[in-house]
Amino acid sequence: MADKPTFSVNIVAADRPVWSGPAVEVSLPASEGSMGILADHEPVMTATKNGLVKVTEPSGNKLGFTVTDGFIAFDENKLVVAVETCEETDLSASAE
Repeated sequence: MADKPTFSVNIVAADRPVWSGPAVEVSLPASEGSMGILADHEPVMTATKNGLVKVTEPSGNKLGFTVTDGFIAFDENKLVVAVETCEETDLSASAE
């Protein structure tokens, strides 16, 4: 089975960088509802709302970040998530 294509992700809060690295999928709370991003997604820039950003790393490991309002921009396989506040969230409790 071929490896899934990846893209770079940079998550930043107003006061600090939070996480950056490669991902195969990101889901996030966009202003019009939940949005999923995969490699080679069409360019997009949109507002985000309070909620959970889920990042799937190439290894299959899933990371979660609880965010407040901000925006995302995706172009040329680079995703920037810029939010007011962001805290890492343990997804293992919700996976049970």
